[in-house]
Amino acid sequence: MKARIIVTTFIEKDGKILLGKKPDNVGPYPNAWHFPGGGVRLEEESLEEAVRREIKEETGLKIEKMERVSFDEDYEPDKHGEKTHYVFLAYKVIPLSMDVRASDDIVKLQWFDKSELQMLLLPRPSIKLLQEIGWL
Repeated sequence: MKARIIVTTFIEKDGKILLGKKPDNVGPYPNAWHFPGGGVRLEEESLEEAVRREIKEETGLKIEKMERVSFDEDYEPDKHGEKTHYVFLAYKVIPLSMDVRASDDIVKLQWFDKSELQMLLLPRPSIKLLQEIGWL
């Protein structure tokens, strides 16, 4: 089984959080709403550099400040169907602006109110994080 370290980010604006949607039927966690983030290139970058790169790639945002908030792990097939051990490192991020645009492997970005989260398909690690920080 392979393993991947993933950085995920919690970005809040006016009582709403930013989530992204990948193309339909693309795994892991297909058809779900995700916290922006992605895989760490351990041989090339630090965790902080990975957060900055992933957020820039997926949302177009530049980060002003970040704070580690949580970690978790899960087992899920990757986009090729191979069972993978994922280690998630979650950060609360304050961007320089809130002008988002979906790109890279995110096709849609949307701000969600707490009341809307129960209606969304969310990955297990995202649900745990939202519960930890009191959003679910």
